[in-house]
Amino acid sequence: MYTISLNTMKKAIIATAVTAVLGGTVVGGGFTVPVAAAANVNKDAKADSAFAASDNATLKAIFQKGLAAAPNQAVTQEGVTLTLTDLIYDSNQLIAGIRQEGGTVGKNGSFMDQTRNVDVLINGKKLLFDTSIIPNLEDTDTALIYLSKGAMKQQIPDKFDLTLKAYANGVKEPFIFKVQVNKLGTLLSLKPGVSKKNNKFNYTVNSFEMTALTMSLQVTFKGEVPAAAKSKVNNPERMLYDLVDEKGNVISPWGKPFEKVRTSGTEEQNYSAFPAVPKSISVKPFTYSKDASGKMLKDKQGQWAKTYYKDLETKITVK
Repeated sequence: MYTISLNTMKKAIIATAVTAVLGGTVVGGGFTVPVAAAANVNKDAKADSAFAASDNATLKAIFQKGLAAAPNQAVTQEGVTLTLTDLIYDSNQLIAGIRQEGGTVGKNGSFMDQTRNVDVLINGKKLLFDTSIIPNLEDTDTALIYLSKGAMKQQIPDKFDLTLKAYANGVKEPFIFKVQVNKLGTLLSLKPGVSKKNNKFNYTVNSFEMTALTMSLQVTFKGEVPAAAKSKVNNPERMLYDLVDEKGNVISPWGKPFEKVRTSGTEEQNYSAFPAVPKSISVKPFTYSKDASGKMLKDKQGQWAKTYYKDLETKITVK
């Protein structure tokens, strides 16, 4: 077990600041919101906030704490209006909340055209992100755009001008939003350096970081990971790491099981944030179980089946 004092960790809560850049068909004022003021602004805008309307517990908590900016920047094309209601960014992920008026909701429950890519420019330069659009089936006039950093290494400053181009169903021209973004502050930053090994695999936890939005775990590893216990394939698997806080909240990494298996190296795995800064973090290495064709097997709850490696588990305690 590894223990770290709060005196050695970086702890800060900084609201994302967004200033709208007016021009063209963009309507609506921009502002920079300090933490205290953000809560009041978002309280007034609750009826319009896509974050408040979502079923994402992390985004709801961010909204309630006043950490999300509310540009309320509206763009109208061909009688359809899209409004950028919420925005938050840390070094792992940018999420934009969109509300529509006058548009058409498709069979997938979304008013956004998912056959055309969302374009992202940072300080005028187009960058590539893993992008997903999540409709809200409870409030079909809202949707969330998730932009996550992918495998490509891209240098993004802590403060930048963002241009976001999105499309609505049945509308030819893009909806273009231009805002200035500041990175969300870090809640917890650790460099444990703790290592675990068995006779086939070893790894070291180099660092852990957490914001109100996401978490990241960097590990250095070496060795082949055997196929999971219930797998019907014998090929080595990719080691993944669940994170568990002292309250039993289990957070799994994003989108890693299908990446190429390596036998050594350093990598970062990314996660949604814990509900609060943890007092302890258990690191639980695991692999997914697959059938003979490589398809994921499911457990009794209908989730992808996991095999945990208890001899490789470690716990980091924050005092």
